[in-house]
Amino acid sequence: MSQTSSAESSVTEYVMNKKLGAIAMLLSATGMGLVGTISRGTTAGLEHADKSVIGSFLAFGRMSVGLLGFILILIFTGKAGLFQRTRLSTTVILGGVSIGLSLGCYISSTLMTTISNAVFLIYTGPLFCAVLARIFRKEKISVLSGVFLSLVFLGMLLTIGIIDFKNGSLTFGLDLAGKTDEFPQKSLGDLLGLLSGVFYGLALFFYGYRKDVDSVVRGVWNFFWAACATLVMSIVLRPWHGVASFTATNWMWAVALFLVCGLFALGFLVVAGRNLPAVEYSTISYWECPVAIVCGLLVWGEKLTPMGAIGGLLIVGGGLAPIIVDAASRKSRASKA
Repeated sequence: MSQTSSAESSVTEYVMNKKLGAIAMLLSATGMGLVGTISRGTTAGLEHADKSVIGSFLAFGRMSVGLLGFILILIFTGKAGLFQRTRLSTTVILGGVSIGLSLGCYISSTLMTTISNAVFLIYTGPLFCAVLARIFRKEKISVLSGVFLSLVFLGMLLTIGIIDFKNGSLTFGLDLAGKTDEFPQKSLGDLLGLLSGVFYGLALFFYGYRKDVDSVVRGVWNFFWAACATLVMSIVLRPWHGVASFTATNWMWAVALFLVCGLFALGFLVVAGRNLPAVEYSTISYWECPVAIVCGLLVWGEKLTPMGAIGGLLIVGGGLAPIIVDAASRKSRASKA
């Protein structure tokens, strides 16, 4: 009885270190934002056909290193017993599978289209999550939230080119044959980016269940099933020709991807989650977008089209706005109290 009371006391008395949490979240989001740049270094010299499927293998490596990191955290925090006692459920499994497939598609997308397009499109995930929550959990969507979701949806249409401005007039429709000299499979890359957003939305939706599960315990299961999903994805897509073409330099970049965007970014994510309220945590996570875009502009010489830039602003703005509005309303209620 005394042991239980002591454990509960240690949990309830924990005080968030917001400064540590903010620094950890910035470092984590920076690591996430480097995915596209490091992935391109990893696949330098590969054929375009290999790049379209190599994301599955790179995501598998990233998830596997993340799993190793969370297992170490589980052991060092003394939660191995809690892990054994925690009941595994379908939603926990599907959350891990969804995030694994999302990152597999996202990495390939960063290799086949501009990094800015890829990162903008994966951030359509909250839109799909909100729709799923409305359908299956009957969660209400306010008029204001509906407006923000509409902005994200419009931004998605602009980013992938369904709505465009050519020859002095608006055009509608997706040109699947669209390509550039630098990105001969750009349309497929944009579609993979959108698909990564769909799977990201599914992951967020499934994360809404089983909130009783400890974050570290869930992290272990999350990356275990994500690793399984990306392994199956690799078996189906067979990226082995590209992997066999890796030089020592390619492997050095791959190790950097697994460590920086896997263990480093995901490890600091746990620290941030423990030391930041959800609103601040979500807001700082959008730092990934400017990091990825700046890398695309400075490292790879990419250029944002006017319509793509507008689409990206709508996606980021529509995603950030509910967080800012919620924070403002909480502050207002607190001041009145």
